[in-house]
Amino acid sequence: MTEQKLLSCAKSEFLEKGFLGASMRSIAQKASMTTGAIYRYFPDKNALFEAVVKPTADEISAYFEEISSYQLQLLEYNETVLEYESMQKGMLQIVDFIYDRFDIFDLLINGSNGSNKEHYIDSLMELDLSSTQAYIHKLSQLNILQHSPPAHLLSILVKQSYRQVLEIVVSRMNREEAFEYMQLLIPFLYAGWTSLLETQNNSNKAKEEKQ
Repeated sequence: MTEQKLLSCAKSEFLEKGFLGASMRSIAQKASMTTGAIYRYFPDKNALFEAVVKPTADEISAYFEEISSYQLQLLEYNETVLEYESMQKGMLQIVDFIYDRFDIFDLLINGSNGSNKEHYIDSLMELDLSSTQAYIHKLSQLNILQHSPPAHLLSILVKQSYRQVLEIVVSRMNREEAFEYMQLLIPFLYAGWTSLLETQNNSNKAKEEKQ
């Protein structure tokens, strides 16, 4: 019980002040402990921050890995992921996922500077980049991709798309504001990626619509 109380108080301190501004002394006071007692549980502030965020951070990583695998599985059945309704549904589910764990997303994105988790979101971006590269490669294997961007530009585009979605956390929007923002962002991202990753099917549809 003491350790759980300590983690709860540490989480409150980190959310309020971020990793750099958080004080072990202040955390000890909130937990009605001595600073020395905290060090019997955790050797330093980094270890304490890690204990606060790790369970949810692991869950987040697993969730995004699952999304990546699902996208590639769809291609095995010759189904495209870039259908608008599918993309919209998936992205709104991600928003729900974020807001059900918003405090930890907030810590990882806005409050982790100086900690060992400072680059955690970068690792998620790299995961998404690898997934996108695998998706493009699979489209090429299926001979349904018209063209693809150079690798160095793809990296920039993926990371910028990621940042646009995570702006809901950076700006600390409430859930209602986030859904309003996503209703504008999703069509923007959809138009950009469908144009960038033009497939034979999309190209044929466009020609038919012109006729």
